[in-house]
Amino acid sequence: MKELNSKVAAAIAFLALTLITVFLVNPKDSGKSTIKAYPATVCPANLGGGVSTSVLPSSKILVRQIPAKKNKLVKAKTSYYLSSIPLLVDGNSETSINVTRSKSKSIATAVCSISSGDQWFVGGSGAVTSRASLEIINSGLSTSVVDLVVYTSKSASSVISKRISKNSSKRIYLDTLAPGENSIVIHAITRSGRVTTYLHDERVRGLVSLGADFVAPGSDPAKRVVIPAISNVAQKGRNARQTLRVLVPGKVAANIKVQLISSDGSFTPIGLDDLNISAEKVKDFTFKPVIKSRNFSLVLTADRPIVAAVKSAGTFNGVEDFAWSTSANPLKDLILHFGGLKPDILFQGKNFEIDIEWVDSNRKLQSKTVRGEDQASWRPPKGVASAEFRSANTQIYAGVIFAERTGVSYLPLVAGAELESAAIPSVDASVITRE
Repeated sequence: MKELNSKVAAAIAFLALTLITVFLVNPKDSGKSTIKAYPATVCPANLGGGVSTSVLPSSKILVRQIPAKKNKLVKAKTSYYLSSIPLLVDGNSETSINVTRSKSKSIATAVCSISSGDQWFVGGSGAVTSRASLEIINSGLSTSVVDLVVYTSKSASSVISKRISKNSSKRIYLDTLAPGENSIVIHAITRSGRVTTYLHDERVRGLVSLGADFVAPGSDPAKRVVIPAISNVAQKGRNARQTLRVLVPGKVAANIKVQLISSDGSFTPIGLDDLNISAEKVKDFTFKPVIKSRNFSLVLTADRPIVAAVKSAGTFNGVEDFAWSTSANPLKDLILHFGGLKPDILFQGKNFEIDIEWVDSNRKLQSKTVRGEDQASWRPPKGVASAEFRSANTQIYAGVIFAERTGVSYLPLVAGAELESAAIPSVDASVITRE
């Protein structure tokens, strides 16, 4: 009897809901609503053998290590999260970074992000001195598949497919993908799953460190490529070396022109004028800019889509280190947490204006407006906890150089994740009515 009464009650409740829907919703109104949210991001594991710190927006942000026995997110309880394995950070409007310091005290930085499905990594090596590795992190709850195409100075490889189990990561050393090859570009394509990929370049000779840095994913192949911030290592380090790496991923060779932009003026560096690059072959060019500027930009124009990056290497107080400056997409409004580091930011564009508001290492709020015709820089006198960048201009490119006593690193000024929207179908009463 009780079972019958419960069924009758359920039927009455369903009928009441149907009648309310019919009377309150216009059957002819079948629009859609949307919800917007920031997706969760992922910080890399400790790939440098030293100390890896993820700088989070607050100690209250929800996180989860990868892998984890439970999928539940918990409060970080700290803004400086030390972890030897990847870290999932709950979706929010602010961008976290990862800072890795090797045993030699050199610095490597990366933006904690959610990767796009198509990434180009211009940098790294598979030579004898290399310990460079690609880390593929699957933060989702299903198996993911990532296809890799490895370009070298000789040719492009066939597709290499990698399967990554749910809630796990896989580290692949570049000397297994391209043994003995010094010049490498990797095209990573996510076929399925929620994947974030990082490339960490580390060089050693025996027990001696030769430096390390993350290779940030660059912009997609294009006929105009902007590398916004390159460290002029000759200003602080000895044995300074600048190496431009270029790839034409298509089937036809490309003619490339290079323009160096700095506070000393704009010109074509010696050795980089009218370059002709064969298709599908990575090419490195060494150059030495004769400038007094701390940092500079490179703008490459070509008749075919290309990808490019610059490796800046030197010796700082007896310690060798390098930075990979990669190409960037146009700057968008963002808030980035620096964790007390002192950024040296270079902006490249045309007649632009950028409003910067930041919290310094003493927790004091500061602000400044940066203006430039071709280029401008921002170098605060103290370390920065967090900074917000806003501009009404488009086609501005920006990169960050961290120059310390024993090392140098590059970080693209980009958001770890952008606001995403999902459609929610509105209730359409015509579905439950008949003519």
